[in-house]
Amino acid sequence: MKKLHSFIFVLFVSQALHSQSNKLDKKLEKTYELVEKGKLKEADEHTEKILSANPEYGKGWDLLAKIRYKEYQDSKASDNLLKNMTVTTKDKNGKQSPKDDSLTKAFTDLLSNLSLSKIAYNKYTYTLRKAMLTSDDAYLSSALLRNIFIDVDVDTLVSKKALKHFNEAEEEFAKKNYDNAAKIYKRAIEEQPNFYKANMYMGDCFYFTGNYESAVGCFREAINQHPNLLEPRKYIIDTYLKAHLYDKAIDDAIDAMTVYPDLSIAVKMEDAVYYSQKKIDIKWLPREVFPNKIKQDSLKSTLNDYNEPKTPEVKGIWISYKNSLSKIKPFCNEKGIINRTNSLTASKYMEVFAWEEMLKNSASADLEQAKKMQKDGFLDCYVLVTCFHYDFYDQYKDFAKANKNKIREYYKKYIVEKN
Repeated sequence: MKKLHSFIFVLFVSQALHSQSNKLDKKLEKTYELVEKGKLKEADEHTEKILSANPEYGKGWDLLAKIRYKEYQDSKASDNLLKNMTVTTKDKNGKQSPKDDSLTKAFTDLLSNLSLSKIAYNKYTYTLRKAMLTSDDAYLSSALLRNIFIDVDVDTLVSKKALKHFNEAEEEFAKKNYDNAAKIYKRAIEEQPNFYKANMYMGDCFYFTGNYESAVGCFREAINQHPNLLEPRKYIIDTYLKAHLYDKAIDDAIDAMTVYPDLSIAVKMEDAVYYSQKKIDIKWLPREVFPNKIKQDSLKSTLNDYNEPKTPEVKGIWISYKNSLSKIKPFCNEKGIINRTNSLTASKYMEVFAWEEMLKNSASADLEQAKKMQKDGFLDCYVLVTCFHYDFYDQYKDFAKANKNKIREYYKKYIVEKN
């Protein structure tokens, strides 16, 4: 459990992948071979070609994310080269121009301001966002997106003495001396009671020794310290699963969905539901377009932007979705929250209005679940939670903060059902 998302990427071929017979997995083998040879550009292009034909393929998106992260890391070295590059220009007679020549200065300024790593980083984060449009099993991409944009750094003001105890506990944990590690983590907490990681990892020690009640206590304390962080919520679900307390695991998974709808939580919920002999029914709908946004970041044209690929012409139900933006935009703030009186919708959220427009203008079978949820008064839950995308996170956050009980009711009534 501990440090599951350290985000250190290993790009080499695993035996597990080679043992699978899935045709798409087989196609990915070439990507791994290209990575092993250091041909990241070719690996990138090959994987992108697979995903173009199979946009639902989560493993492919997760691998492409790893490749583009590596490309981002490699590009940092190129930034240093650009900054240290010397530029000289010559006039028509072949004579070297002075350093303060306007052309020389302009080109030097261009190179010093150009950041290949920023372009690569923007491309990397674009990949994560794109994966979440079309795949509901790109688990790594989902976690990385959350790690980059949602998770906050904690324990930034830890005392030297508490940190010393923590590092000693880490050494014991690495040796699997869990009882001893727990005692030393506790010393760190006694020295600094708000030491989040020490509390979390002490819970890990209890988990690995089978003391699930104490583990839950530690993880619950971590949740109380930082209720908007997902990691302790994931750990507590794992603990309940291990202790065969499946109903408790389901309840905590639902609560986690009111914090951030990460795909890893959905998987844990499915496990808990399966073992509790219930059934789960999630009718997620893949998207053909990015969520509508008031501020269109992609329209910016600065030196270090990544120019997103031109999207194909919008078709079908998504035409009404895109067209809804111009209608509702005058009544929204920059986050997409509707804060001005209007006659278009009773909803508070631009994303929900876009779905209302789709439902009004289409009888597509793809919208059957949305239509049912609209009829029952849960369209907002379906749109903002089940069909969540990071690009409308501000709308989701505003909704979830005020509607935790409604979200719980939605899950219990429509998602988790008794056999």
